[in-house]
Amino acid sequence: MVMGDGHQSEYELENKLIQKLNAIGYKSVKIPDVGAMVDHFRQVMNEVNAEALKGTPLSDDEFKRVQNELRRSQGIFETGKLLRGTDTSPYGRVAITRDDNTPLTIYFFDGKDWNNNIFEVTHQITNSDGLHENRYDVTILINGLPVTQIELKRRGVDFTQAFNQILRYRTESLRTNFLFNFLQFFVVSNGGETRYFANGDGKLNSNFMFYWTDEKNTWLNELDLFTVSFFDPVRLHSMIAKYTIFDEDNSRMIVMRPYQVYAVEAIVKQAQEHPEKNGYIWHTTGSGKTITSFKAARLLAQNTNAEKVIFLIDRSDLDIQTAKNFNSYLPKSGANNEPALDRTTNTKNLVSQLTDTSTQLIITTIQKLNNAVTSDKFKNILASYHDKRVIFIEDEAHRSQFGEMRKNVNKWFMNAQHFGFTGTPIFKENIGKDGRTTDDLYDERLHSYLIKAAIRDRNVLAFNVEYINTIQGHGIVTDEDTVAKGIDKKEVWENPDRLKMIAQHIVLNHGNRSKGRHYNAIFAVPNTRVALQYYEIFKEMKTDLNVSSIFTWTANEADNEDNQGETLEELKTSRLGLDKIIADYNVKYGTNFSTDTFPDYFADVSKRMKEQNENTKEDNIDILIVVNLFLTGFDAPRMSTLYLDKKLQWHNLIQAYSRTNRVEEKSKPFGNIVSYRNLKKATDEAVTLFSDGDKSSFFAPDYNELHGEFVDNIVTLRKVVPTPESVDALYNATDEELAEFVQSFRDVLRTFNKINVYDEFDWANFSDFSEQDLENYRGKYYAAYEEWKKRTRDGGDDAGKVSVLDDIDFELDLIARDVIDVSYIVKLIRAITPGDYKDDVRKIKRLLNNADSKELKTKAELLAEFLDEVVPQLQPGDSVPDSLNNYLIDRRNQDIEKFAKENDLEPEFVDEKVNDYEFAHKMKEEEMSTELAGMGFTFMKTRSLKKKIVSFVEEAVDKYILS
Repeated sequence: MVMGDGHQSEYELENKLIQKLNAIGYKSVKIPDVGAMVDHFRQVMNEVNAEALKGTPLSDDEFKRVQNELRRSQGIFETGKLLRGTDTSPYGRVAITRDDNTPLTIYFFDGKDWNNNIFEVTHQITNSDGLHENRYDVTILINGLPVTQIELKRRGVDFTQAFNQILRYRTESLRTNFLFNFLQFFVVSNGGETRYFANGDGKLNSNFMFYWTDEKNTWLNELDLFTVSFFDPVRLHSMIAKYTIFDEDNSRMIVMRPYQVYAVEAIVKQAQEHPEKNGYIWHTTGSGKTITSFKAARLLAQNTNAEKVIFLIDRSDLDIQTAKNFNSYLPKSGANNEPALDRTTNTKNLVSQLTDTSTQLIITTIQKLNNAVTSDKFKNILASYHDKRVIFIEDEAHRSQFGEMRKNVNKWFMNAQHFGFTGTPIFKENIGKDGRTTDDLYDERLHSYLIKAAIRDRNVLAFNVEYINTIQGHGIVTDEDTVAKGIDKKEVWENPDRLKMIAQHIVLNHGNRSKGRHYNAIFAVPNTRVALQYYEIFKEMKTDLNVSSIFTWTANEADNEDNQGETLEELKTSRLGLDKIIADYNVKYGTNFSTDTFPDYFADVSKRMKEQNENTKEDNIDILIVVNLFLTGFDAPRMSTLYLDKKLQWHNLIQAYSRTNRVEEKSKPFGNIVSYRNLKKATDEAVTLFSDGDKSSFFAPDYNELHGEFVDNIVTLRKVVPTPESVDALYNATDEELAEFVQSFRDVLRTFNKINVYDEFDWANFSDFSEQDLENYRGKYYAAYEEWKKRTRDGGDDAGKVSVLDDIDFELDLIARDVIDVSYIVKLIRAITPGDYKDDVRKIKRLLNNADSKELKTKAELLAEFLDEVVPQLQPGDSVPDSLNNYLIDRRNQDIEKFAKENDLEPEFVDEKVNDYEFAHKMKEEEMSTELAGMGFTFMKTRSLKKKIVSFVEEAVDKYILS
């Protein structure tokens, strides 16, 4: 069937998809509703477990026990872990007792062998148990469990409407039955554009809908091509069993992207088939190399005969947050259940792990490993490793694998295989003193994912690079290398007036570039002396911006003679200068650091840069002045701008630029580079080298292009609604007309978010549209969103009515602002470091006290009590997420027991009602009346008690459920 406009209908698209799935091995089953889905799951469980059941299918009571065991894993995250089992036993299973008291293990997923699972497809499951009745387009089942939900739109319709439809289903119905907690992935498509993304307990972000590709990074966007590749039963099984990562600290599932999957598979294949050859992965900076290398290390440990797999990283990467991420993704190690990553400098701990036969995967630094193999103390203990097979996974291979430490490691581990990861390989053009390229060191490139592909896929952002001329004069050219002979370069570049002019330019424009301090920036300078000068200049300007600095120093600096003083106060070494900066830092943030505790200062600076939030501006660092630190390996999505007064080239330039291009929200369209030196030639050369000759996608659109786009979008908006006041009349018109306003103003916001960071941007250039007009339209836009929510979601007169607005993305993140809601607070709590919690607790409690979200207010007291009662008792190594979950469960059970006792009820009965409401978001009041009457309560008592139970259950779910 083809629609009148020539587009393929959604019905036809759905049928063709099912036919294609049938062709690649999926059996079609008819499941009209949720009840039928549960019955079908029971039938499949009897089939899959036939041998264990010994000819006697599950009885009603036994199947109820299975369901109860599956319900114990609350939420998508915990259910996902239950589905996969463990590394050593990758099976989804639950244990029950049969009616005859014999033990029984029911298996519902085999993560080891895809062929031991049943792959099925159904469509149009109707769910009437939620807030509104929903029908789901196409559902993929494995062993009767719904594991992937596919939502379709007809060709020609924006596929993101399907994403918003899924958000609506999650709110209205998907949480009503425990089986839907097994949904691992969603897929959305309009036939020509197809994306996939992971399910989760928290908010879903459309920025993390991923393309699927082939091994050469070619898009498989057409639904047919996507289906044949992604839904191949072997591939889908691997995506579930192997290529999903569990982030314990944030309780979220991370599904890997195609290039990450292909890289891991290439490494495992090389290790299994060519153990004598090394290899490296060239994946552009910001594309998730660390996750890829983690997964490669784990699979190598499971699928090769290597004695040890050693994940080798550079110590300079080990800020607190990075270490927490490592330990969040990986299981504990050894008999003592220690964190996978040992951040101490104690080489003895590493040697202990090397000799522990229960630990196959080790994470350590190249510095610590070098200490172990060069120390006489450990030579005899480690002698056996001369011949044992060891596999090394080496992160940031462009930086730490060239030098004496690498040579020492190679001499000791003579039967080792090395796999490197880098975003900027070493080529002949950027070769160092070592004289070797990445190809020389690692033999063979196994997979590539270059910056042009990453920008195309929106896995990283493009760059807006601006060069600001700061030098004028006869014979002086703005390129540093071409400053005229006879002129002191240092005197030119470090002239105090020039530095002041640059600082003034930064302060004047930082508000626009940072979206009102929603984002932050790094300012890279050539040396520590200039860093100190800039810091003093910003300090003297008395700006509202929080400016700090961090750098390392040498004990005996070459220019100490030029910076002598009669007294200690007048002596100007870099370290003493940094001590003064840290003293200011301590006053501003209530900390107690010095250069003697530099690692702690580094960790705190890193944390503040990553946790930038406009609601806690007093805790932020808006601009961080650096020399070399933070220019490689530092990953902070809230950093949007790099100010440069420093010469950079080749991999150092790309690495520094790439600090700004992490994907965050739609209000961050690209990374901003503001260079106060003419680095255009160096930038073009570096981009050409690291983009394999194609630099077309590296740069953001120029100002003139965006100016034209902004004007066109304004004209379109004025045609729809000539004035902001005109929007009000649309509420008496059709939803289609209101949707037209939403879409046209959304286009204006999209372009504004790109253009307003340019120095050329000036409202005076737009005679028919002012900044006040934008704000007035913005207010109407947000009001339209609130009205739509009220009408369709919150039980208004039009609740349940299908509206064209339902599946339109309002893209409220275009309005750059930090929303302090439950998920944000819980994220902050989970990030607390036991033993070093006071600053975090102070910040979170301040946010709780100022909570304006109704949902957050109901939980504020409970969360504050957790911060006061539990967090101070936690020890280093304790899990804050687990502690929070246990605290909530204990408090919830206490309330249930108290309520049950006060009303002569069994706690189990009340607990069941809370669980039912948590899933379905509505009470089965008739069923409850029957149950209460069966307990012997009179008619009047049943009526009053039912009201009490409903009120208690609603309050309990509002209070204790965080997602």
